[in-house]
Amino acid sequence: MAPILKPGERPVTATRAMVGSFSASRLGTAVAQGLIQAAAGATGAALARTKKQFVVLTDQRLIFLPQTFLGGPGTGVLGEVPREHVELAEAKMGLVSLLRLAFGGTGDGVSLTFPRVDKKNAEELAAALAPVPTA
Repeated sequence: MAPILKPGERPVTATRAMVGSFSASRLGTAVAQGLIQAAAGATGAALARTKKQFVVLTDQRLIFLPQTFLGGPGTGVLGEVPREHVELAEAKMGLVSLLRLAFGGTGDGVSLTFPRVDKKNAEELAAALAPVPTA
């Protein structure tokens, strides 16, 4: 993963996920492999074209990579969003966990769906993206 990182950039967490449109449901994404819906924004729709992805959150960016047959990170970057433009819009943990990530308040974003085996990874990503409370 080191070749995709910029100088001084540090990974925070990484996980495999099913990527769908921002408005996709947990079951809908899991069953239909995250069908792209017409309402998805340009960035979200482009990222949702490759369903199974490896998502890396760093201190600077959220990076989307293809997923290998064995579930690891593939080569080539499918997309990236600056960290300051990514916000956790919703988190639903369960048998199938769902995170909705909004990109910069534009109405654009993606939904990430995680099978039960990756629930811990979903929780770690949600915790890393949770807003910091202000005093």
